[in-house]
Amino acid sequence: MIQVQIPWAAWYGEKPFTLHFPDSWQVEVCEMKGGADLGDAGIRQRLAQSIGAPPLRQYAKGRASAAILVDDLSRPTPAFRLLPYVLEELAAAGIGEDQVKIICALAAHRPMTREDFVKKVGLDIVERLQVLNHNAYENLEFLGYSSRGIPIFVNRDLMSCQVRIALGMITPRGGMFGGGAKLLIPGACGQQTILLNHRYVHERFREHLSEVGKMAGLGYIVNPLLNAKLEIIELVAGDPDAAFAKGCELGADLYATQIPDSFDIGVFNAFPKDTELCQAPLALVPLSASKKSPLKPDSTIVICAACPEGLGWHSVLGPGTALGGKPGNPQHRTVVFSPGINKWDCLAKFGPEVIFCKTWPAVLAVLEKVHGNQAQVAVFPAGAMQMAAA
Repeated sequence: MIQVQIPWAAWYGEKPFTLHFPDSWQVEVCEMKGGADLGDAGIRQRLAQSIGAPPLRQYAKGRASAAILVDDLSRPTPAFRLLPYVLEELAAAGIGEDQVKIICALAAHRPMTREDFVKKVGLDIVERLQVLNHNAYENLEFLGYSSRGIPIFVNRDLMSCQVRIALGMITPRGGMFGGGAKLLIPGACGQQTILLNHRYVHERFREHLSEVGKMAGLGYIVNPLLNAKLEIIELVAGDPDAAFAKGCELGADLYATQIPDSFDIGVFNAFPKDTELCQAPLALVPLSASKKSPLKPDSTIVICAACPEGLGWHSVLGPGTALGGKPGNPQHRTVVFSPGINKWDCLAKFGPEVIFCKTWPAVLAVLEKVHGNQAQVAVFPAGAMQMAAA
């Protein structure tokens, strides 16, 4: 059997998962370009070379307090690695640790536990600093309406601080990139803002995020780019618009993946956004930016997701919610492989037309029945972080 190892269970596991395929199949592993870890010197250099704004130690000088937004475990951002540098910059500006709040910008996701925070920001910081969960239903400040008519409610703890920083990451999301002001909206906004932003803002989506960021006084971002080992291969810091734009430019190169012209079976791993099933569709990001679909009429899509947290939680886009609604029928035969869920979870998220398999041998049995002894297979080992090369 042909063996392919894929990264597995971000935040919960360190060992890869091994996929097996028949020897008679043609299997291609489609890796993103990636890069090597920047190291301490590289991180310091990027922070010193702030984009569109002075370095953080200068930007924050003369101000009394700071709030740092971080994302949750549904995202792989290594906040534990970058926060010491950010705190060092703030200290150089005269803002001590007791004047810093670290806020997990949960958006519509579940709250983080202490154990989650230890993973995300590190035990030392959990013990020393004020580390908070955002609440999309309470503790909000109303800032008015955006130009699109969306009411903007933002976390009050964030607004109480004079320096507002977003420590997210640049990551492909199909037709756009995540990162920048997206950690503020939806991350640190109220439920009504999140819902209406998702429902009504479609054209120039990133433009609206930037506008809301300015309304909330988001002044600085620190956004890494990662490889499949979750090492920091690039970093942008500075003005939320200018630094984010540079991050997108870097991301288009570093996350670029050559997509085969066609294949019979596409195996898309949701890593590193594979903690829960609600995030599993992000495994298909490489397809959404591809100029030409590599799928044949009879192709099979396999979505792999470890899902150590099971189905997961999303109060706006999850199963049964206002925008989650009823799952649509897939355009191609789709198999969901996830050891961490059951058939009811899969039904709730993907609907009755998707084939659920809890083990890889069960997946293989489905694929061999459909495709026989000859098949072209493309494996995307970190699908949620890969994008089609230009």
